[in-house]
This record gives sequence, structure tokens and C-alpha cells, in this order.
Amino acid sequence: MKNETPFGLYLIKKQSEEHIVLKDLLQFLKTVSPSAALSFSYIEAKTSLHPHLSLWENLQIEAGPGHWKDFHSSLNVEQRALVNLLKDPNKKCGQAEVWENFLISFLKGLIGPSKNLLVDMNEALISPFLIQSFKRNILYSGNTKAVYLASANTSLWLDCAHSLVNRNEYKFEIETLNQDIIKKYWVA
Repeated sequence: MKNETPFGLYLIKKQSEEHIVLKDLLQFLKTVSPSAALSFSYIEAKTSLHPHLSLWENLQIEAGPGHWKDFHSSLNVEQRALVNLLKDPNKKCGQAEVWENFLISFLKGLIGPSKNLLVDMNEALISPFLIQSFKRNILYSGNTKAVYLASANTSLWLDCAHSLVNRNEYKFEIETLNQDIIKKYWVA
């Protein structure tokens, strides 16, 4: 097995949208990178943030001390577009909408030092508009990070994934996706 995994999007099929797959994501990461340090950021809508901190305070854990405006101006255009969707960054995560928590968790992963993003996606909790924004950010970050995205709706992500991962009992099977074939089906 290779010592270094390619950056980009690994798409992992999960049983249902509600199914939490952190354990499976970690097992797969350890499988594809057995000798590498398992540094990762876990991105999920309901449990990956501190509920008693504000959205901004949760971001400050990764971004460091500073002001909201300084943080906002330090982001790339795609990340800034996501941040602009937040009406009140001082809202407590426990009181925020699910999509706001996912957005902050996602941004923490993007700006953090980890080269591995474990994304446990539940598309039912997030609007199609936000999904498209997340896709653009995943494609942008795919040059510098390996993204392991678990979804029950894998067809939504085929256009930006390089590999599809299935689990056959205790073994992971990685299928390399041919982007020309996928794009052909998306155009039709």
C-alpha cells in the first residue's frame, strides 16, 4: 500500500443519512495511511462543536485570537462566501441552526492544520445551495487536504470525487473513479 495518499475527495457510502460514521472514517483513514500520523478534523452538523461557545468562539479555537473582521478578510473568496451566510457569529452553537453548526465545523476543518478532513454528511439537514458551496470549497481544498466524505447520497458528490469507497464486511474496497465518464453522465 502507498505511504502517501493523494489529496482530493474519497467518497464513502454510508447506510443512511442519520448514521454517524466517525469510527468507520477513522478505520479507513488508518487503512489508507498506516504509517502516517492520524491528524484529522472531524466535520459533522450536530456534535463536532462546543455547544456552549458561540459560532465565532468555536472558530477561534482554530483561527486563534483576533477579531471577526480580521478573520473574515483572511479567508479566500469561497470561504468568505460561506462566512457571509452567518447572520450572527456570536450566537451560541447550542442555539444555532444545524446548517450554521455544520458550516462552522467545515470552516474549522478547512483552516486547520490537519491534512485529513473526515466529513460525516447528512444532506437532509443542509440546503442544496449550501451543498453546492461546500462542494466548491472541497474542490478548492482538495489540492492540499485529503477529504473523506461519508454520504448516503453518493451520487451528489461523484463530480468532485476521485475514489469511491465501499465496505465489504471488514474490508474497504477503493474504486478509482474515471472523471471523464462521470462528467459525461452529468452533462446528459
